[in-house]
Amino acid sequence: MNTRSQRGVTTVSLIVIIALASLILLNIFRALPMYMDFSNVKSVMEAVANDAEVDPRSKAAMWASLGKRLRINQISYIKKENFTFTRQDDVTTMTVDYEVRKPYVADMFIGAHFVHSVEIKR
Repeated sequence: MNTRSQRGVTTVSLIVIIALASLILLNIFRALPMYMDFSNVKSVMEAVANDAEVDPRSKAAMWASLGKRLRINQISYIKKENFTFTRQDDVTTMTVDYEVRKPYVADMFIGAHFVHSVEIKR
């Protein structure tokens, strides 16, 4: 083997590596806030489920507590219509179902669909 033919990374290879790393970082920066908000929504739902002052038989009381906690966490795009409350045999199931679309690059967008349920046994 000739040692002169093995000189390392070429300029073109370096540009390709930088472009791929930039694309990965762009994807992370665009998608991560959506998943962080979903994590906050799940923790808000768990907090409402564990709050003894909230009556699980009252949809209005549950929504009031949810709405207040969502505002505190600055999550304004999730509306009342995204939540469903069902009650059966002393178990209330609170479900959130929503979709998020964010601008990505030029005319493209990135989106995600989230669903989470919490059971309240009271």
